[in-house]
Amino acid sequence: MKRLLTLILLLSCVKEERVEISEDIQAYFTRQDDVLGVIVSLINSSKKTLNIAIYEIDHPDIVKAIVEAKKRGVKVEMVMDDRMRDKWAYKRLINEKIPIVFDDREPFMHDKFVVIDSQVVITGSTNFKESCIYRNDNNLVVINSRPIALNYLKEFYEMFEDKKFGALSPRNTDCCFRLGNYRIEVYFPPEDDAEGRIIDLINSARSNIKFAAFSFTDDQIANAIIYAKKRGVKIRGVIESRGIKNLGSEYDRFLKNGIEVLPDGNPYNMHSKYIIIDDSVVITGSYNFSRNAQEFNDENVVIIFSKRIAQRYSENFEKIYEKARKPNPL
Repeated sequence: MKRLLTLILLLSCVKEERVEISEDIQAYFTRQDDVLGVIVSLINSSKKTLNIAIYEIDHPDIVKAIVEAKKRGVKVEMVMDDRMRDKWAYKRLINEKIPIVFDDREPFMHDKFVVIDSQVVITGSTNFKESCIYRNDNNLVVINSRPIALNYLKEFYEMFEDKKFGALSPRNTDCCFRLGNYRIEVYFPPEDDAEGRIIDLINSARSNIKFAAFSFTDDQIANAIIYAKKRGVKIRGVIESRGIKNLGSEYDRFLKNGIEVLPDGNPYNMHSKYIIIDDSVVITGSYNFSRNAQEFNDENVVIIFSKRIAQRYSENFEKIYEKARKPNPL
């Protein structure tokens, strides 16, 4: 708890920073960028600490980078979902005496974030699996910000030290930060009301909304999108094809309300989870647009107010949307 108190003190003192935005927040996309190279190089850059909360991991290069960090003296700590307990990656990591805490609940520890040297955060939709990196559509965000990194560490230690996950976690992280001239918001559902904030931003849309969703079953977020359509906002979306007919899917409701939504064209999985609003705001993270994400799992959401980052996501969306219009066979 002493470490957590230190983090709280640091967070209370440091809320604003002035840095060059072009180097301190970046977005990458699988099947488009070298996402594996980014992850491995950042892990290799760690000098003191490496804190990893990851739902799934099986990529040998990432496991190797984590092990090598431990061997060169980096303090490595990890949190995983208990579905990883019998996997080879866990056994390899535990053999190197890397401390790992499991979430043993039925809901998922669905987070995907890394904090490097209390300074750099890796987050997004990407699990550290070969399928996620090579075949599925995913996004990765890298943020170089000590205040934001310390905020993620508060969440990490709730799980790692206090063994509190999901709705059991206290609501004690901060949401709003400045990075250069841009605003960054961070939420950790279910203790934080990410759903409410997402709805607020959708309700603020004036011109267009684009979304890519692995799962979309949240009625309230869907209602906000349908209402935005009725007041003249142009909306397009892509939803993972395997889930569009699942119980609770919003796909048919979107179609009935005249929304341009397509099943994805990736023969594997469209695993991204993001919403772009007015080409200036991006909502992403581990959070599927679902009741489980809002109420039960352990999740993280990052909201980036940046036209530059929104442009990167829009370019990725257009590629996904075009593939959905003309899906390619295996």
